[in-house]
Amino acid sequence: MRARRLWTLVAVSAVVVSGCTSVPAAGPGPATAASSAAPRASSAPTPTPDVNGTGATTDDHAHEAVPPDAQTLFDATRTELRAVQADQGSGAALELLELRIDQVPELAGVCHAIAHELGHEAVEIASGRARRALRQGTEVCGGGFIHGVIETVLGSSTDPGRDLLRVCAPRNAGSCFHGVGHGLMFATGMDVSASLDLCDRSPSRELSARCGEGVFMQLFSSDLSAQHVAGESSLDISHDPAATQARCRQTRRAYAPNCWFYAPTVYLTVHPDDFSGALEWCRESGTYLGRQLCARGVGSRSVKYHPDDLSVADATCSAAGGMTDSCLQGMGSYWSVHHKGRVEPSDVCEHLDPSALRKRCRAVV
Repeated sequence: MRARRLWTLVAVSAVVVSGCTSVPAAGPGPATAASSAAPRASSAPTPTPDVNGTGATTDDHAHEAVPPDAQTLFDATRTELRAVQADQGSGAALELLELRIDQVPELAGVCHAIAHELGHEAVEIASGRARRALRQGTEVCGGGFIHGVIETVLGSSTDPGRDLLRVCAPRNAGSCFHGVGHGLMFATGMDVSASLDLCDRSPSRELSARCGEGVFMQLFSSDLSAQHVAGESSLDISHDPAATQARCRQTRRAYAPNCWFYAPTVYLTVHPDDFSGALEWCRESGTYLGRQLCARGVGSRSVKYHPDDLSVADATCSAAGGMTDSCLQGMGSYWSVHHKGRVEPSDVCEHLDPSALRKRCRAVV
């Protein structure tokens, strides 16, 4: 079935790219902790469940390592959507991206990266003017388009400390500041400490944390096909679970939740779909905060990579032991994101098998 869907999309892409570009009807991580992605997923707006009692968290997940079949999806869809964007504009391309995700669920795992690239291209089309590029943006795929615009603008800035206060003004939306984090990593050449120091300049503590999400999502990204690694220095850590834990232990308290929440991305890149192994890896974090935020990231990833099969998430959190509540909260946060904020995080509980876990889910999500 998966192969059939894959080649169906490739065939459709070939038709669109060859000239038939009719676009069907239409259709961002913790404020103190955050999230990221891998083989499967879809991201969207930003419900903000509390991560650890000190702030909000959302699920602006992005571009992670992709298996060969997802690579084919990525290449075909990117080609198709760039053609639509050039001919009909960014809004039409984003609408078509949302439709394609409905048609081929496996596309969810690379859609955020595709949306980032559409954002990059939109800046070129708008001659470098971010606000003009953003006018056609939507929150499809976790606001990846918005993040792509922002990272392009800041990545080429001669004064990112100044421009990070301008690029999202006056609205200063959290999703935009998540994109600021990505952009600062490009601007600093993947220097995490320098990027976080710049995040400190954000207008509020919550926006600083949203900026921190983008920093760690960018650091732990490993989707090279999407050209989202801003510097070769990210390659080692994005494929090294031990180095990832060391990085999070060294991260200052204000941004440590962001680091731990996104950290499972790396483990799951190296060990695809090994959620039980990821939970065991979280137990090795060395701190209570690290274990709980890491488990929340695992719960989120289990829904992100398998939104159409919640039995995977159910089995994952059922085996979480003392991290069960955090795992369930992660499930809920991404479930709401997957539905673009149209359902509450607690709605995920109703889709679990009738069990003690469903009851616990209702109590903590």
